[in-house]
Amino acid sequence: MTGTDEPRPMNELLLTPDQIRDAAARMAEILVGYESSLEERPVLPELDRTALRRILDEPWPEQGRPIATLFDEFEALIVPNSAHIAHPRYLAYVLASPHGLSPFAEALSAALNQSASIWTLSPAANAIEQTVLRWLAELFGFPSDAIGHITSGGSMANLVALQAARDRKLGADARAKGLQGGHAPFRVYTSTEVHGSVDKAISMLGLGTDHLQRIAVDDAFRIRVDLLAEQIQLDRAAGFEPMCVVASAGTVTTGAFDPLPELAALCSREGLWLHVDGAYGALGVLCSRISPRLAGVEHADSIALDPHKLLFNSLEAGCVLIRDREQARQSFGQTSSYIARNTDPDLIDFTDYGPQLSRSIKAFKVWWGIRAFGRGAYQRTLDRLLDLAHSMGEAVEAHPSLELLAPVTFTAVCFRHRGLDEAGNAALLRALLDSGIAYLGPARVQGAAGLRACFTNLRTTDADIDTVLAAVTRIGDELASG
Repeated sequence: MTGTDEPRPMNELLLTPDQIRDAAARMAEILVGYESSLEERPVLPELDRTALRRILDEPWPEQGRPIATLFDEFEALIVPNSAHIAHPRYLAYVLASPHGLSPFAEALSAALNQSASIWTLSPAANAIEQTVLRWLAELFGFPSDAIGHITSGGSMANLVALQAARDRKLGADARAKGLQGGHAPFRVYTSTEVHGSVDKAISMLGLGTDHLQRIAVDDAFRIRVDLLAEQIQLDRAAGFEPMCVVASAGTVTTGAFDPLPELAALCSREGLWLHVDGAYGALGVLCSRISPRLAGVEHADSIALDPHKLLFNSLEAGCVLIRDREQARQSFGQTSSYIARNTDPDLIDFTDYGPQLSRSIKAFKVWWGIRAFGRGAYQRTLDRLLDLAHSMGEAVEAHPSLELLAPVTFTAVCFRHRGLDEAGNAALLRALLDSGIAYLGPARVQGAAGLRACFTNLRTTDADIDTVLAAVTRIGDELASG
């Protein structure tokens, strides 16, 4: 590949055909090398501060540099200073390793660079997104006219759904008057195990986190429906207006599923919107061992889910589904004179059903993955991840130095070292990360602090579990002995 003196096409920001071919070949070489070297790399590398400061301190370049140099810098500077999410012992948070087609889907999406909110700017992408949404809606028993869109993630999906819930309660004046209409303060209900994105959404929607009522959970970390029903009545008597219940399908720490049939029945009686935050666990519906826990989801008013988790797409690919299409349109539909709008019997303007106008074709990689691998591959993968989680849970229970903090019911394993207090377990986690052997996250369960492994990694094996637990016990025992 030549440098900046290479003949350019008509615009110097474009590449010549030879440059495109060379860049594609170099990228393929990098992908193969990265895949083959993952297990030898530290999961969380020791940071090269000199290299990071080179990035931080670089001024805006006056002249360009050869494309080959950019690839060289990627390998020398970026990869060694990145957390390796695809590493088989990356088990932190709910951040899945992406499937093998992801880099190619991302590259092709970038080449087309469709604006996926107006159908005239993205006809094929529009059809693809509608198809993906229909497939996902069918998984949860939602009606054929349900609407939604592919979002940046579960946080945006929760925000969109809760705005629709708020606007239904506000009524016809929701867009014009917002929260200034003089109505009683709204209340939103969820369990104490809720994801923090719900707090953010409540704040951004102007509802105030003081009006987010956190209901205690049972021994299985599921919301107590009896306590929820009591709180709703207490709030009505105190002059508040109950608005919405946010159920969790896979709580962020332990992976618990709230009792959806009971919540649906309660919300129906009380006239409340039922939103299911299934960013972590809703796509467990693909697995016969998990799908019974999602019984009742078909009665929800909205669902948040993340194809970049259990469908193993690269970031970003969340999703919101809303049962009432017209309510979504009332919340987000808007006509602007500077945007040409054309009706079509097959295609829709997604900008009428969500907050974004500029929006990439996130649905393409979801569509490609589902079509490339098929439903069975996802089912088998989820089964294997469940097996790994249960295997680790059993190993923890059998080990004299370790203690499970919660039953393993999904893909999360929360545990602690018995010989260490809260500060000691935090030090253990830090030392594990510093070792580069594995990347686990922190966990707090019923006041006890420990470590959390979450199995959403396509490369993890039983041997990796053995390696992780051997490192944890070795480091923990050394800390416990002083």
